[in-house]
Amino acid sequence: MAKKYSINVEKDEIISVEVNGKKYRDPEQIPDLEDRAWIERMVCHFSAMGAGHAQSDASGFSKIMFPLFLGISILILLIFGISTTSAIRSVAREESAPGQVVDMVTRRDSSGTAYVYPVVEFSLPNGSRQRVELAEGTWPPAYAEGQHVTVKYDPDQPLNARLNSFSSGLAY
Repeated sequence: MAKKYSINVEKDEIISVEVNGKKYRDPEQIPDLEDRAWIERMVCHFSAMGAGHAQSDASGFSKIMFPLFLGISILILLIFGISTTSAIRSVAREESAPGQVVDMVTRRDSSGTAYVYPVVEFSLPNGSRQRVELAEGTWPPAYAEGQHVTVKYDPDQPLNARLNSFSSGLAY
């Protein structure tokens, strides 16, 4: 039958040893020489490891990694907050105007895929007409020439207009 050997430790000090559940305060008290040898090897191994070896490695790792990940998380949240605030302010400044698609421009990307970009015309509050090629290209074309649309634009930068649609709102 296999024997069970234990070392009982408190505050990084060996307080007792056990052989099959029988406690001894000192390995020298163990009557069986083979059992004593097992316990002494265990004690030597424990001493060679250094008291609290496993705990110090884990705490050393967490002392480095926790602040690192905390800092990265705070930085990401800060970037998110600034981006969100900027987008909300941009959308709040926008005005709406009725417009019409007056042309469709086809362009190819580097892989050869064709995208169609609508050119819209809309009226500004001062009565002048503004013509803008929109930055959102689609394939297949999402709009047709002559189609009436609602245009959102910043009064200070009417050339950066966009169509009032869900997908154009995602660009912010």
